[in-house]
Amino acid sequence: MKLTTFKNKQDWVKVWSGRWSLHFDSHIGDDWTKNLKVSGKPIFDHVIYFYHNNITDCWVSQAEKDFLGKRLCAPVRKSSKFVPLFCKNFKSLADEVTLYLKSQDPRKISLKDFEKYWNLIGRYYLPHLSVKYMVDYLSPQELKKYLPMLEDARLYAEPIFRNTEDFLEKFMQEVAQKNSYPKDVLLATTAVEMYDYFKKGRLPNKNLLKQRFNRSALIIEKAQQKLFVGKDVAQIEKIVAGVSFEGFLRGQTAYKGRAVGRARIVLNPKEYSGIFNKGDILMTGMTRPEFLPFMKKAAGFVTDAGGILSHAAIVARELKKPCIIGTKIATKVFKDGDMVELDANRGIVKKL
Repeated sequence: MKLTTFKNKQDWVKVWSGRWSLHFDSHIGDDWTKNLKVSGKPIFDHVIYFYHNNITDCWVSQAEKDFLGKRLCAPVRKSSKFVPLFCKNFKSLADEVTLYLKSQDPRKISLKDFEKYWNLIGRYYLPHLSVKYMVDYLSPQELKKYLPMLEDARLYAEPIFRNTEDFLEKFMQEVAQKNSYPKDVLLATTAVEMYDYFKKGRLPNKNLLKQRFNRSALIIEKAQQKLFVGKDVAQIEKIVAGVSFEGFLRGQTAYKGRAVGRARIVLNPKEYSGIFNKGDILMTGMTRPEFLPFMKKAAGFVTDAGGILSHAAIVARELKKPCIIGTKIATKVFKDGDMVELDANRGIVKKL
């Protein structure tokens, strides 16, 4: 796969960002572009992941996302019973994942257990993604009718992916310890490489994994994967995320209001060592429950990615704090400590 494969696309959009591993996305990327289908077509044709020290940014084509939204909404418009039944089944599947994770010791996983883990995640992923993306394409009337049900289901399943990644991290730490590898770098293995380890006891070179973990890009086109490190990553980022910045950004309003404060860039709450005062503006890729201590102190939130059923949007509505989502590059162009104005009435955040 060459860089020219995606150069002609001008509509890249960041759909999520946060503490995820390359290994996790190596599995999920095949699901997105081949295995999981809506109306007979894969979810997306192209997905690009960027990695930096276990923080992932995921980008897709806006046109492909819009096409997915149209397909997801089609059954909603055919039957008023679809959303209630969908939410009920989604919760049941979330319970199944939770029970499985509780029943397994991640330090003692066999190949059979590993395959079952990924098969279960694959089954769970499509309804999870559907809940998140469907709402962004419903009409105002449909949204008024179905948002409470969809939001309830989304909140019910909120811990699932954090728990699955925690489970995976514990497993990788055990493999690293047995093979005298650094603690985190095995999270930069691909799905194929880890299956190879189970079958042949063979792992990729440590230095190569360190390079990937520090900075890499994974491009998946119709289940064909290509991994980049070094100079190519910067080139790909420029093509995909090279949005001009003139002191302000626009995004989608999740909850209206206005706030002025210091920008605090928090990508991983567990590793954030800066000062976060009451009244600061939280900026991150996307939030999850572990961000709540910061969110309670913040005057408002700004995220790179997410829709109206993202964690940040839901918490903003609960706490009644201004929130702008989907800026794409806020965490890249603002600096920790910048004085900013968050105007969620207009969907604009700017540097003062």
